[in-house]
Amino acid sequence: MQRIVIIGGGFSGINVANKIAMKGKRKDISIILIEPREHNVYEPHYLFWSFNKDPLKKFTVPLRKVLKKGVQHIPAVATKIDKKNKSIDLSNGETISYDYLVLATGARMAEEQVDSYDKDNIHHFYLTKATEELQVALKNFNGGTIVISPSTVPYKCPPAPIEFAFLVDRYLRKRKIRDKSTIKFLYPLLRPYPEARVAEKVKELYDKRGIEFVEFFNYESIDKENNKVISLEGDEIEYDLLILIPPHEGHKVIIEAGLGDREGFVPTDRFTLKVKDHDKMYAIGDGTNLPVSKSGAVSHFSAPTVAKNILLEIEGKEPTAKYNGFTICFVVTSPRRSMLLFFSYKYPPKKFGLHNLFIYGFFKKAFKIAYFKALLKGYL
Repeated sequence: MQRIVIIGGGFSGINVANKIAMKGKRKDISIILIEPREHNVYEPHYLFWSFNKDPLKKFTVPLRKVLKKGVQHIPAVATKIDKKNKSIDLSNGETISYDYLVLATGARMAEEQVDSYDKDNIHHFYLTKATEELQVALKNFNGGTIVISPSTVPYKCPPAPIEFAFLVDRYLRKRKIRDKSTIKFLYPLLRPYPEARVAEKVKELYDKRGIEFVEFFNYESIDKENNKVISLEGDEIEYDLLILIPPHEGHKVIIEAGLGDREGFVPTDRFTLKVKDHDKMYAIGDGTNLPVSKSGAVSHFSAPTVAKNILLEIEGKEPTAKYNGFTICFVVTSPRRSMLLFFSYKYPPKKFGLHNLFIYGFFKKAFKIAYFKALLKGYL
């Protein structure tokens, strides 16, 4: 019996588990998913949830409803990985062995590195509790300066802070307080997005809507008493409401096992998804150091590679499946419009995908339905 253990039950872990279960219908395979939560959250909806109070259940689903019959779910936290003995200690006191290991642990929001999230006017939208607190802050905001900034890079969904600026502009206009408000988007580069053509379109829309772009701003700290965000270069920008994307890093279990780089992200072969220098071990999702965005789309397009290579290895063959870095990304510019980007290791976002169209906004919202009905279950 070949035991495949997957640590992490986010989109990446569930997708890989289901794909292996579907493609590897063999009696000599055991698939175990280690994930403490009983539900999966559609995390991209946090961005929209910042502005409304939909019930959380509208974008969550019980794991039992999406996992294939051949996948065993263990509701526990992986506390230690013993690479030598190929075993994993769990928070419930169990120790389980593995033949193949998939690291789908994701990125950890290192909120403790920012000692200011306890303030009423400093927030983010990357976790459930944080987004609920942001909802209250936005509801109570009656004018002033809103500042949006990443604290470090990389972070999940690179366009998310850009999108938030567009959406908060719309939100303030609906509340008829846009003329009392200033929106500033801070970024460490010369342009508001790494790729030049995308950045040009974003800057054009920012100028049209009166959103200020502050270039070369590398976040360093917050002066909580005086409501100022400070850069490494010494620049200070005042705020009334600060949206600060928290630092991202690898999880403790990865770091303590010696499987992470300086930030705790797993060194991963960009094509085969194998963990570098480790046999029968793969990594997928936001916890890797792949040179692509940390997003669900990357997990979706790379999951077949992980599943196929593990099954090839079980059959005694070379893991020849390769991921080419292809991904797509919808950049929301209003509640009903988006830009569509798609790119890979070999080429930047295609130019004709940069149109700000209503149909792309429709697909962005429809994607949530596809996520629960098909993507999580491994059908696409």
